[in-house]
Amino acid sequence: MPADLSRISVILVEPIYAGNVGAVARIMNNFCFTDLRIVGSVPQKNDFYLAMHSEHILDEAKIFPTLADAIADLDRVIAFSRRLGKTKPVDHSPMQMAAYVHSLPELKIGLVFGRETFGLTDIEADLCPLRCHFSANKDFPSINLAQATALALYEVQSFSQRQTELDGTRFPAAVNGEELTKIYRYIKEVLAGIGYFTNYETTNWDAFLQKMLAQLNPNQEMVYRLRQMFNRIHVLVTGKGKGYD
Repeated sequence: MPADLSRISVILVEPIYAGNVGAVARIMNNFCFTDLRIVGSVPQKNDFYLAMHSEHILDEAKIFPTLADAIADLDRVIAFSRRLGKTKPVDHSPMQMAAYVHSLPELKIGLVFGRETFGLTDIEADLCPLRCHFSANKDFPSINLAQATALALYEVQSFSQRQTELDGTRFPAAVNGEELTKIYRYIKEVLAGIGYFTNYETTNWDAFLQKMLAQLNPNQEMVYRLRQMFNRIHVLVTGKGKGYD
């Protein structure tokens, strides 16, 4: 059976041009995606003439005041960005992103695209543990919003088609977003409780732990072993166990 693409949300953060939004709706329809989410408001300029035969996706688009609200019910979130640097590492190429999405067939995943003018703010980017980057001309790396979305969705959809041709393919059952957040908080609380963090940290441990777990995609047994490991560390340092609430 073809993969269920309805669990994948396309999230546009404060888009400026209605033409881009219409083009995104059309490419979503081309590749069988249905969940369009818009942060801010729907732009009115230029109408939606590019959304030919895809007006239903625009009509059903969900509007959110902030990116945090738009991703609140999702299990994994991937941001697309042209920016590179020490504090903006690339986690996936488009092909790797597609493989990652399809390795989690039961989870809800958000693909986040920033504004046409300046992309995502640092605060918004920090809400997305994983980052995907399109290789492009280094002197002109900015890709049009609708075109970037088309490239991303094509990779996901074409990977889906390839997977349906493979007999017996099975993916491990990774835990959902709620369980991932729970083990992240537990690890962080244990490390804080044993005095691991200093007053002069140069590492963003919040971002590191969230990204590590998102890349690891632990299943239920792995989460249990992580709990066991960090509880034992807590016992060895403090002399008492750490509950997992």
